[in-house]
Amino acid sequence: MRPRQTVYLILDCIFISKGSVTKKIILITTNRGKVAEIQEHLKKFQIEVVGKDVEIPEIRSDNQEKVAEEKVKFAVKVVGEAVIAEDTGIYFEAYKNFPGTNSKWLINKVGYEGVFKLLEGKSRKAYFKTTIAYCEPEGKVLTFVGICKGEIINEIKGKPHPRLPYDSIFVPEGKDRTFAEMTIEERNQLKHRAKAAEAFAKWFIKV
Repeated sequence: MRPRQTVYLILDCIFISKGSVTKKIILITTNRGKVAEIQEHLKKFQIEVVGKDVEIPEIRSDNQEKVAEEKVKFAVKVVGEAVIAEDTGIYFEAYKNFPGTNSKWLINKVGYEGVFKLLEGKSRKAYFKTTIAYCEPEGKVLTFVGICKGEIINEIKGKPHPRLPYDSIFVPEGKDRTFAEMTIEERNQLKHRAKAAEAFAKWFIKV
């Protein structure tokens, strides 16, 4: 039996700015929502993101950094030049390292009501975590992490997004609205993916 394959579409995003483009990178993702977020934060660093299609074997691990690292280590061998990939998950304080890399599986399996039931009578504190991994051919993998703390509420607020289901039940720390109720600009000031992307960009433009 052939090993299960996951197709990651590397989308083309050309960032236009007043200055010239100073850097170029390849981003691996099948999620256009993620691309839009990373685009918003990398464009101010004058980074051009170029896309290609790569088939990556499914990676099963509870370690988010390992998942992101394995993606780029496989992809860099296919592409032959520097690449980045990311992995994002939500973590409930009430459970150790969960759902994490199983976030998508959990919401698809039990839905919102199942998540609410899992947290019934327990701490509702949670955090989103994004790990962006970077790798060059024959090079060491570097990772950049972004975290956004908050809590899971007991109702759906804002329009649920099929690619970002937890945004409708997660309220960032110090705020009174879910991500789904915020504007894109508001979310991008707080989001874990933005923090990881900016950490990568600040390093990348210096190398």
